[in-house]
Amino acid sequence: MKRLSIIMLALALALVMSVPAMAIHLGDDQSPEGSIGFTGRYQMDGEIQDVDGAKSDFFDDDLDLSITLVQGDIKALIGLEIADTNPWEGSGHVSAGVTNVVDNYYVEWSAMDNLKVKIGEYGLAFGRAIGTDGAGERQIQVTYSMDALSISGALMKADDGSNDGAGDEDDDTLYIKLSGKEAGPFTKLDVVSFTESNDSGSAENSYTGIDLALPIGPVDIGFEYGANGGDIDGTFMVLELGVTLADIDLGLNYFISSDDYAGPYDGNDWAPGMILGDQVNGDVADMSTIWLDAKYAVNDKLDIGGIIIVAAEDDAGNAYGTEVDVALMYKIADNIDYKLGYGTYTEGDFGAGIGDVDRTETFHRLQFKF
Repeated sequence: MKRLSIIMLALALALVMSVPAMAIHLGDDQSPEGSIGFTGRYQMDGEIQDVDGAKSDFFDDDLDLSITLVQGDIKALIGLEIADTNPWEGSGHVSAGVTNVVDNYYVEWSAMDNLKVKIGEYGLAFGRAIGTDGAGERQIQVTYSMDALSISGALMKADDGSNDGAGDEDDDTLYIKLSGKEAGPFTKLDVVSFTESNDSGSAENSYTGIDLALPIGPVDIGFEYGANGGDIDGTFMVLELGVTLADIDLGLNYFISSDDYAGPYDGNDWAPGMILGDQVNGDVADMSTIWLDAKYAVNDKLDIGGIIIVAAEDDAGNAYGTEVDVALMYKIADNIDYKLGYGTYTEGDFGAGIGDVDRTETFHRLQFKF
């Protein structure tokens, strides 16, 4: 019954808010008109796993809503996570209470055409969010923009959960980002620095990253490099090469982390596969992976695609295995998409739930956007 209620709520929101933004009057009769906009997403995921003949299935659903309000030079955003089911923990929830429902929020002031001030709780992950998943909880950010260049500085504070007093070591993080667009041959050239300290002022860890995009003829090149410092070590690199031939998008990708890498990342940030990416979590050092992906647009509604992933053996002799995925993406309507995928993973020595086993997954997702 609860699942039916969630589905009906999502459909009702989709109908009510089929127009993404509407003008309303804010303030008294003397104030200018403002605007309020609603966007949202509801998706249902289903998955069937077969691990050496042992079968299991999972269900996951999410309902997210974003509310944007604009009045003059002020913009406010509230991101709500109304429902979220986590099947791998064996239980789900319909969010209840402010701490569960409010996912992120901010207020932004356009002080001048090229100067903005932003305050709230929101993500400041960099690039593909590989080395910067742990951005601060509360922050104030100032951004100054020029024609092809912008610079942002932010001060973030994340509560470690302990009470104020002796032993309280809340994290303070200084964030500086230099972002270039159409800078010479680059369509994107971003450099970022995170420096973290605790309440005593001593450095804990730091992160420096570069993220760029460079087209050369028909080939699009993407590159990201991250280096840790302070209490954590190591580096990683991602290289992406993409080209479109007729209606076929082809990509050749490579990821590597150093043998002392100890930074947090989620494999889904860089590996698009169904199985291996789910398992690569935490400080996985000495990881070397190459994959080829392809997508073909059959028509305006139907795409088909595939991925082949090969992970090299590390210096300790751990074999990470090989994965092959195929997928079908169908556009049911303007705001409704369906995806069906199948993946198979050969024996490897890596990952909870993988080990020295063969594994297959069948996955489907129905997604509504409004």
